[in-house]
Amino acid sequence: MRAAQRKNVNRVNAAALARWIVLTGFFALAGLCYVYLTLQLHHLGDRRKALENEIVSLRQQYDVANVQIAALTSRNALQRRLKEGYLRMVPIAEQNIVRLTPAHLPPPEDGARQAANTRVSR
Repeated sequence: MRAAQRKNVNRVNAAALARWIVLTGFFALAGLCYVYLTLQLHHLGDRRKALENEIVSLRQQYDVANVQIAALTSRNALQRRLKEGYLRMVPIAEQNIVRLTPAHLPPPEDGARQAANTRVSR
């Protein structure tokens, strides 16, 4: 009776089945990684485009602000503000003025003059 029982048993090759399961799992994982990375690439591309648009907008605002600053600090604008009474000017006292030009010293009696350009030789 053992012979009859052996004939009805279907043998499964475990090594081949395990190999196919591992290969199928590897390809499924590779496919999922590909889809994830593709979606990540598109998401980062959209984010980069939004940041570039924001940079362009900030540059335009910066240019507009520079033009406004130049217009508000021009001589004509300041004179107009002075006439309107928005600004008030106070004369600077002589004691508050600092002079940066050196005073002229009389030449020494021997006729030799000190050189103003003292260069260090290399």
